[in-house]
Amino acid sequence: MDETDAFFTQTVVGAPFTVMMGRRRLPGTPGAEGIAIGLRTGESALTRMWQDWVVLSHACDPVGHTRRRPGRVRRVLERHALWLAVLGMGSLLVSLVLWGAMLWN
Repeated sequence: MDETDAFFTQTVVGAPFTVMMGRRRLPGTPGAEGIAIGLRTGESALTRMWQDWVVLSHACDPVGHTRRRPGRVRRVLERHALWLAVLGMGSLLVSLVLWGAMLWN
């Protein structure tokens, strides 16, 4: 790679860095991720980065089946989440005002 290619790569792509599962790895971070095995106890556990990946991946879904869509109630709640939050905050403020009015009388 000559200087022109290096300059183009640096300006368009950015500085080189190491990525593990979509996250930037800093120089001080441990080298290996995956299964952590305690040598004295023999217990094994997934490291934090892999735990997040297992929860969010769909690798364990049955083959040939589409993912289930969320139910009707969940779709309605997600669609109207902002209004529900405003309604909740309004009811909280109204209840605080009523409690304050009851305590002052």
